[in-house]
Amino acid sequence: MDSLTHITLGACTGELLLGKKLGKKAMLFGAIAANLPDMDTAAGLFVQGDRALLIHRGITHSFFFAIVLGLLLGFIAHRFYPKVKLNTLLLFFCFQLLLHDLLDTCTNYGTGLLEPFSHSRFSVELLYVADPLFTISMLVASVYLLFGKAYRGRWAAIAISISAFYLLIACMAKLYVDERTKATLSTPAPFTSLLWYCIIKTDDGYYAGYQSVFDKQAVDYRYHSRNDSLLKNPEPVLREFADNYYTISKTGDKVYFNIMRFGQIQGWQNNNTAFALSYPVGSTGDENMIIQKGRLIGWNKHTIWQYLERICGK
Repeated sequence: MDSLTHITLGACTGELLLGKKLGKKAMLFGAIAANLPDMDTAAGLFVQGDRALLIHRGITHSFFFAIVLGLLLGFIAHRFYPKVKLNTLLLFFCFQLLLHDLLDTCTNYGTGLLEPFSHSRFSVELLYVADPLFTISMLVASVYLLFGKAYRGRWAAIAISISAFYLLIACMAKLYVDERTKATLSTPAPFTSLLWYCIIKTDDGYYAGYQSVFDKQAVDYRYHSRNDSLLKNPEPVLREFADNYYTISKTGDKVYFNIMRFGQIQGWQNNNTAFALSYPVGSTGDENMIIQKGRLIGWNKHTIWQYLERICGK
């Protein structure tokens, strides 16, 4: 998830768990701890772009890392706040780090929960990486908690409950869309869990299209051939990251590895558009932020309104 979501969730859970003992410092400690796993994004400054894709949400997003770092942070915090029980601080920091990992697992990126013992990636594809409806209640509560004094725990609890309820709605929406479309993979469209990118995998390619929970018509699928013949080399890193949902395309002399689960650039409007994550095979340039390219191309007031209509099934 995005940093704002982790910050606000960390602040709200910090208030609930340690607010009575540490005051507003509990919010600060929660917000900081909740973002520490994302330190792996710094790897993009030092390694090739395709390798950075796998490093992110790898070891720093594992249960092992959460427990080790959580225990370390708990012992350090206890030296400065000896009146708070050591076990309380240990559980607090471990919980914040584990919560980050589990929340990231709700997105479609893939999270290495079992690193370094297993390189398997886990993803349940319930939330887009940034979802305003999931975050807004915790943001409002966090702002209140910065200045308010009354009913602080109640504000934090209500905010988390609203976000949890939205997560339940996302789960129900996914089950409904999967049952209706028979998709082998479905991921949320940008900023919502009410519109889904649905993929049906075949032997040589994929059928893909968008489906709103409010749609009355069937998915307008477009077929994408895998095109493995365009690859001279196996590209094991990219294949692992794509989890076998990819297509190969060629523009001029350049070959691109398209990872399908990130959807297409405004594909909800035109199912013939390019993929949001399209990695240039064999690139030696600065492609470390390739994951961010394409997601917001072409967005303006007009397309935002059209997008809202599409979410509503129009």
